Amino acid sequence: MENSYTTARCEATDKFEEKKSIFYGFIKPIEEEEEALEFIEKIRRDMPNMRHVCYAYVNRGGNVVRFSDDHEPQGTAGMPILEVIRREGLTGVVIAVARYFGGILLGAGGLTRAYGKAAKLALDAAGKATFVLYHEVEVTSDYSAFQKISYELQKMGIEPLDVKYEAEIKATLLASDVELNEIQSKVSDVTAGKGKVETVGERFAPEK
Repeated sequence: MENSYTTARCEATDKFEEKKSIFYGFIKPIEEEEEALEFIEKIRRDMPNMRHVCYAYVNRGGNVVRFSDDHEPQGTAGMPILEVIRREGLTGVVIAVARYFGGILLGAGGLTRAYGKAAKLALDAAGKATFVLYHEVEVTSDYSAFQKISYELQKMGIEPLDVKYEAEIKATLLASDVELNEIQSKVSDVTAGKGKVETVGERFAPEK
């Protein structure tokens, strides 16, 4: 499995008008095809008055590539969106463009340019990011030590994803190999060996 890939930094949208047609571009980072299909269907549900919802997506591994013109003339919508994805070197991403038809025909060339432009505007709104495979880590300590642990994590630039306050405090965070070793050392020092650092999985996230 690859340890990194380039995709959209976040979910985003943008739009522009061309001869009374409005093109809405939507983008989202994904891992698998099912996420792309759910994203596209949500757009259809949320914007039922759109004449076309065209799209392209590539899963994280790059082995699933799909695009659709959604009843626009063949080659004028899905492929221009896919070309933006390929040109920018992205995987793990879906881009959809919904068109509100304003009554004026744009022609094949005009449609191709418009769908490509909407896709690029959505990408520009999101920005690109390299997603890296991190360890998903749980740090457990008593209440008295957690403040010191939080301070050490803050110095490392690590923000917990989740903190649960129970009999003990359990924080979930993401760490690289180097960071994991440092966290284990610091937690051991702060808690006199009583705290726990457990790797519970792996997760892709934007590179720190």
